[in-house]
Amino acid sequence: MTISAPRWDLSNVYPSLESKEFKAAVADYKKQVAALEKFFKTKLSKTDAKTKAKELAPLVGRAVDQINKIQTLSATIVPFIYSYVTTDSHDKVAMKTLSEFEQTSLPMDNLMTQFKAWLGKIAPKLEKIVAHNESANAHAFMLNEAAEQSKYLMSEAEEAIAAELSLS
Repeated sequence: MTISAPRWDLSNVYPSLESKEFKAAVADYKKQVAALEKFFKTKLSKTDAKTKAKELAPLVGRAVDQINKIQTLSATIVPFIYSYVTTDSHDKVAMKTLSEFEQTSLPMDNLMTQFKAWLGKIAPKLEKIVAHNESANAHAFMLNEAAEQSKYLMSEAEEAIAAELSLS
């Protein structure tokens, strides 16, 4: 008597790795990361410790909201891919999809490093910033922690190289 191995039914998340729904989610992820990258370049990069806390507060809040939205989507995509990779190491489609998504997520890793470095620059104003923005206030601990950890970052170029090398 042969018993077949149990199968996960993940169709309530996405129909498959090759489905239009899954591909749309990955495309949405890329779009959101590109929008965050544009926001960083056009808004955050034009501010520093001299910018008033009341001007920084909505920027921090918007960045937090966008990052949360991206990470929520990623928290569905990544486990979905891993559900295939970890249950069948010979699944070429799953391995290819994982590799592609890892490459896709590199810009987000770089943005998170940039955000942490930027928070370090505005750290003296974080207390006032969180007082002026609900999203920033809800994430005050993490913002302060990131600002504190920014002291240990390498240069932006070195951090970018480290992120790329992390895939190998």
